[in-house]
Amino acid sequence: MGRRFSLTIGAYEKRENGRTMGFFEDAVAAGRGAVGTAQRAAAKAGALHLDFVAEFVALARRCAERGWHEANGGNGSLWLTERQRAALAPFLGARPTEWTMLEQPVPGLASEQVLVTAAGCRMDELARKGAGCLGVVELDISGSAWRPVFGFEENARPTSELNGHLLVLEARGKATGGESRLVYHCHPAEMVAYGKMAGPSAEAITEGLWRAMTETVMYVPEGVGYVGPLVPGSLELARASAEAAAVYSCTVWASHGLMATGATAEEAFRRMEVLVKAASIWLACRSAGMGAQDYRASVPDEVLEGICEKLGLPFNRALLGR
Repeated sequence: MGRRFSLTIGAYEKRENGRTMGFFEDAVAAGRGAVGTAQRAAAKAGALHLDFVAEFVALARRCAERGWHEANGGNGSLWLTERQRAALAPFLGARPTEWTMLEQPVPGLASEQVLVTAAGCRMDELARKGAGCLGVVELDISGSAWRPVFGFEENARPTSELNGHLLVLEARGKATGGESRLVYHCHPAEMVAYGKMAGPSAEAITEGLWRAMTETVMYVPEGVGYVGPLVPGSLELARASAEAAAVYSCTVWASHGLMATGATAEEAFRRMEVLVKAASIWLACRSAGMGAQDYRASVPDEVLEGICEKLGLPFNRALLGR
């Protein structure tokens, strides 16, 4: 309904929604609106300084600094713990939007909350854009639908890999007794090139990386998964990634990049850092003319087994001896 103004003695009054308001009342209402806007802005800023959000943003920065995120390539998600949910609760919006159905339900994450990057955002801009590049989604009681409860400003939406992230979080949660809660995807050039050359299987991918340097098996004693070329953001990629995640903490996506998981941002980053370096060593050895048999002998079976035995790691020897 439009506003009708009429002059009165010493002031003005306006009629809005059938009610007459004086100048003072109008000023108070405007002030409250301004305060509300400021409070909401402060709340968003405060949420971004929570330790787990700051660590997530720092992870994106560290990966971007290494050149692992071209344009808007890459994404990440964090399955919130009860402590993290409690810390975030004061910053959540009072009126969540409607539910959006998932292509494939994730009953293992029913009623849970997940911090996730927005579609189309640059990972090196998370710190600058904050809630415009990330947000929190909440799953319904069956794990069949999601809705945003924080962030995703300016009509932003979660990454197109959302269903895949949720399926991987569910799979890794089951595989680790709920300890693994972070999924991160990036595009290191070395890993993309390595995936093209090493061979289309988890066995081939793993053996090359294990034999590249002794550090690799310490971080992925279970091996590294492999998913063939599939459409990014597709349900096929989501399902294949979840199947690999049931066994492996990290998976190479053919001609696409690397997916890593961990209990924390630091754990996932260390795995990516080691795997990318191992891939670069493998590529350097091949470019220098080292043959497959020479390369296989670089870190022998007994050394790989000895490392895992010494550190008490569950070595997946079945991946050796192609």
